Amino acid sequence: MQIRSSLAAVRNARFLWAATMLFSAAASAPAAAADFAIGVGGGIGAADGRVDCVSSLPCDRSSTSWKVFADWRLNDAFELQATAFGAGRFKGGDTAPSGSAYGGSFRVEGLGLTGGYRWALAPTWSLIGRAGVASVHTRFEYADSSLADVGKTSVQPLLGLGLAWQLTPAVGLGLDYDLTRFRAHSTRGPLQMLGVAAQYSF
Repeated sequence: MQIRSSLAAVRNARFLWAATMLFSAAASAPAAAADFAIGVGGGIGAADGRVDCVSSLPCDRSSTSWKVFADWRLNDAFELQATAFGAGRFKGGDTAPSGSAYGGSFRVEGLGLTGGYRWALAPTWSLIGRAGVASVHTRFEYADSSLADVGKTSVQPLLGLGLAWQLTPAVGLGLDYDLTRFRAHSTRGPLQMLGVAAQYSF
């Protein structure tokens, strides 16, 4: 248990560092590209991961998701967004390298980069479609503590759709839907995240 706690602390520190780098990049970008509109923000919501199930362990495919992001608005229509996200923990089953099925939990986190196109619906409302790639890390923790955790990082497509409301010139709120995929040893499937987000632009 102490080893798992240490590994979890390392993972959390790594993603906090990535989030810090996103915010730092956004803060320094105006010096390099003064014409860009810069935004930083974060959100929270619900996640659904299509994990396999085994009869020896309850299956739970829902969890809580989070994300932090920095985006660069190139003009009124086009933007780039860098994102760090996490999809919490799912309970299910995977196949060990020996070929036996075991129950446990999946933890999914990732870093993504997307390009987006914005459609103006009204003076303060817009719809944004995003497409890009993500580096998705999945760690499977066996319910049997005698078995060592296994992890896998893979490059996956990252798609998103957002409905944004510009509350003030600087503050915006939105409803975001993001879709990607994840892999463990033998389990793979889609990951969906739906949540609310807030953004500050400068």
